[in-house]
Amino acid sequence: MTQSAHDPAQEQPQLDDRTEGDRHRLLAAKRRRLTLDILAGMTGAVELVELAAGIVAREDGIDGVDDETVSEVTIALHHVHLPVMAEFGIIDYDPIDRCIKSCPARTDAPGV
Repeated sequence: MTQSAHDPAQEQPQLDDRTEGDRHRLLAAKRRRLTLDILAGMTGAVELVELAAGIVAREDGIDGVDDETVSEVTIALHHVHLPVMAEFGIIDYDPIDRCIKSCPARTDAPGV
C-alpha cells in the first residue's frame, strides 16, 4: 500500500473558485485592502503589531499612531480580518507567532 503525497494547495480553496460576491466581500473592508497594500512586494513575514501600526498610520496619519489604537487594530486584524484573508488563501497567517506573509499566488489572483 502506498501513501499519496499530501498537497495542502488542494485543501485551500483558490480565489478563482470563489464567486465575484465573495471577492467583493473580501475586499469590502478597508483594513483588508490596506493589509494587501502593505504586504505587496514583501517577501518576508510581517509581525502583526507592525502591520497594525502601518494600518493605523495610513488611516490616521503618522501622528495618529498611538499604542491604544494599534492595540485595537491588532485585535481586529487577529480576530476578524486575517482569518478571512487566510481562508481565501491570499495570505499565510500564523496566529500563534502572529506573523503574516503574503501568498505568492495572490498576485495571480483575478479581482485582487
